[in-house]
Amino acid sequence: MIKQLFVLAVIHVLLTCSANALSRHRRVIGGKMAGDGDWPWLVSLHGEIVTKKLFGFIPIAHKHLVCGGSVLNDRWILTAAHCFYDRNGGTEKRKPSNWEAKLASVTLKSNPIEKIKNFLGTLFNKESWRYWEVDVERIVLHPQYSNKNFWEHDIALVRLSRSVPSGPHYDKIKRVPLPSVDNASFPGVGDDCVMKGWGCRSGGAKLSFKAHSVSLPVYNKKSCAKIYGTRDIGERICAGYLYNGKGICKGDSGGPLTCRNKDGQWIQVGVASFSSRDRPGSYPAVFTRVSAYLDWIKKTIKG
Repeated sequence: MIKQLFVLAVIHVLLTCSANALSRHRRVIGGKMAGDGDWPWLVSLHGEIVTKKLFGFIPIAHKHLVCGGSVLNDRWILTAAHCFYDRNGGTEKRKPSNWEAKLASVTLKSNPIEKIKNFLGTLFNKESWRYWEVDVERIVLHPQYSNKNFWEHDIALVRLSRSVPSGPHYDKIKRVPLPSVDNASFPGVGDDCVMKGWGCRSGGAKLSFKAHSVSLPVYNKKSCAKIYGTRDIGERICAGYLYNGKGICKGDSGGPLTCRNKDGQWIQVGVASFSSRDRPGSYPAVFTRVSAYLDWIKKTIKG
């Protein structure tokens, strides 16, 4: 028993020191770092694609992909379709065996301290110390998503290979509330919403080690359409600023845009789709509007 307490005490000190050191690092585009449990529906999706083989069958080089997502229930994740689409016609991105999901953690990659804590959480049945890395069993792109327009119907569902705890008595994984069909005016222009993800700190920079959140107000649709050279942004939501140094970046794709409703509850209204490639912090980002796809989401999960 004494040995066990000593191990736990050492881990606590290491975790505290690690957190203090990380808090001094520069963050993403206008955002702030998320703490454990801040956004319990947030998921990171990790893809690993073989790009080179020795003798034609031994993998020696890989391409690593990262997207965000949100927990719908104990088996299903909501994300963006373009995360799994290869513009060159390849199919490797679509294979579930090349993907896994990480839940109950704000770190993109597990460090030694987190792994030790997770091991002890499993050993001592402490779910609050654990995180989950779960293989993907199925990837479902919206049926109207195609290479004719990579940003239209940019929404997908991912089914996990096994269930994760997501009930009311578990704090680290929660199901994200979705909007209602009959409230098309929510959110309104100017409403303050929050985007979460692991995107880069600036255009062209590397992904963030820890998840971050950034506050983005809903942007006028007509003005947004002009920015991106189109007549209408369709079933999408624009959120962000012009030249304010805040926005989403590579790695945020598929992440949830949430807004508070009149009762103060966080609701996922959008799925991160795209922003300016060269200056992502200077223009509003575009999100797939979740309320437009509620029927498809429900039918796919039931099916």
